[in-house]
Amino acid sequence: MYDYKAVTPLTPAPAGYKPFYISHFGRHGARYCTSEYETLHDIFAKASDKGLLTDVGKAFYERYESYFRKVNPSKGNLTGIGKDQHRLIAAHVYQRFPELFDGPTRVEAVSTESPRVIMSMWSFLSSLQSLDSDIEIDADASSKYASWLQPSLKSNPYLVKNAMRHGKAAETAVGEYFDKTVPWKEITLKFFTDAEVLEEALGTTPSKFVEALHAVVVCTYCLDFDNGCFDDLLSASEMEAIWKGISARYFLDTANYPGSGSLKLDYSAFTLGQIIESAEADIASGDTQLRLRFGHDSGIAPLFAILDVNGWGRAASSFDEAIEIFPSYDIPMGASLQLVFFRNDGGDILLQVLANEREASLPIDAVHGAFYRWNDFKEHYLPIVASSKEKIKHPKVY
Repeated sequence: MYDYKAVTPLTPAPAGYKPFYISHFGRHGARYCTSEYETLHDIFAKASDKGLLTDVGKAFYERYESYFRKVNPSKGNLTGIGKDQHRLIAAHVYQRFPELFDGPTRVEAVSTESPRVIMSMWSFLSSLQSLDSDIEIDADASSKYASWLQPSLKSNPYLVKNAMRHGKAAETAVGEYFDKTVPWKEITLKFFTDAEVLEEALGTTPSKFVEALHAVVVCTYCLDFDNGCFDDLLSASEMEAIWKGISARYFLDTANYPGSGSLKLDYSAFTLGQIIESAEADIASGDTQLRLRFGHDSGIAPLFAILDVNGWGRAASSFDEAIEIFPSYDIPMGASLQLVFFRNDGGDILLQVLANEREASLPIDAVHGAFYRWNDFKEHYLPIVASSKEKIKHPKVY
C-alpha cells in the first residue's frame, strides 16, 4: 500500500483557473485475502495427512491453522485500514479543492456489487458528509454499470465469450517466465519433502502454491493486526522473485503486452468513454461537482494503461521490460485516478491528472505542469475509444 496518509503538494493552477469538478475512479481499499487463505490451507492439510511436510512445514502449518480460523471468515472483506484509506482520500479532496464545497455540493457515486467496494464507497462518502454539512449524495451499487465499471461480469452486454482469455503463446510465455524467475523448487523444499509433491500428490501447481503463500504473507500488512507475522517464511530475494513472476501475469492481464490476445485493455475504452460522456454532461448542467466510481484493480489498471498515464500504456517486448513500465505496485489497495477540472472566467477548461493522489502525466501536450486542455484530452482519446470499441465488435477470440 502507498502512504495514503501523506498529502503531496500539487502544482497550483494557472492564474485565473479554479477547480469546479472532479471525475474519480478508485480501487477498493486494503482487504483480507480472497481465495488464497483456503488454497494454502487445503495444500498444507492434504500434505500433513500424507506425511509430506518437513519440520519447517509442520511448524508453519501449526501456526497457520489458528491464523486461518481467524481470517478466513472475513476473506475478501475490507479491513479497518481499507476504510481509513478511503476516508482520508476523501478528506484530501476536501482539503485540496475547497472551492468544490462552497455552497451546495452534489455527488454522484457508483460501485460494483462487491462488499469491499461498497464499503470503500461508503467510507469515502461518509467522510465527505462529516466535512460538508450541505452535501447531497446519490449513490448506487449495481451490476448494471458492468460495461464500464467491471467489464468481466456476465451482465456486461458487450462481453464477448472468451475475450478475456490469452492466446496459447502468451500463456506459455508467462509460464516460462515464472519458471525462470521464481525459485519455486527451493521454496517448495522448505515446506515439503519433495518439490514434485505439489503436482504429483497434492493436485496443485508450483505457481498456485507460491502465489497463495506470497499473498498470505504480504496481505498481513492490509490487516488491523498481525502485520508481518509471516515475514520469516521467505527471504527478501525470494519475495522479489515471486513478485516479478506474479507481475508478469499482472501486466499480461491489465496492460499493453503485444500478443496477449486479451481484450481487457480494449474494454477499458468503455470506462474512458463513460468518463468523457459524463464529464461533458455534468459540465453542461453544472449540477454535479463530484462523480465517483469504485471498483477493482481489473477496472482501474487497464484504464491507466489506455490513458497511458505516466507511460504505463507503453508496449513491452519482454516481461522484464513490462515490469519496469507498469509494476503492479502502481495499483495498490486504494489506488485512484482523479481528473480535476479547472475553469477560468472565459470558460476555458483545464484538467489536472492525479494517479494515487500524485500529479501524473499524459501523452499529450501539457499547458502547465500536469494541466491539460479538456479539448485536447477529448481530441486525443475519443478516437482511441472508438477504435477499441470497434475491435470488440469484431474480436479475434483465442
